[in-house]
Amino acid sequence: MIALLLAAQAMPQSLLGPADEANGAYVQCLFATSRAAHSARLGVEDFERKLSSSCLAEEEAVVRTGIPLLRLKGVANPAWAARQEAQDARRSVVDTYRMTLQLRP
Repeated sequence: MIALLLAAQAMPQSLLGPADEANGAYVQCLFATSRAAHSARLGVEDFERKLSSSCLAEEEAVVRTGIPLLRLKGVANPAWAARQEAQDARRSVVDTYRMTLQLRP
């Protein structure tokens, strides 16, 4: 999602502010869930299950605020693209969690 915001530099502040806030809340929620799972020593599969039901309101806010930005950028299907970006963020957190477990002694 950060890439989306960087690419949207010429966008109106009235769209960027809410999108930036939503993105920050989503990322914070994803990583808080990751930290909690790490503290609980969850395996990757358990973490993925936990994450799949976490941060749903934050994800919806990211999608909702991202659609107008993507529309202004001329993206053909902004709703799909916004949802895809949100899912990519989730996958990235899972990948990071997996790598962290591999490095854990």
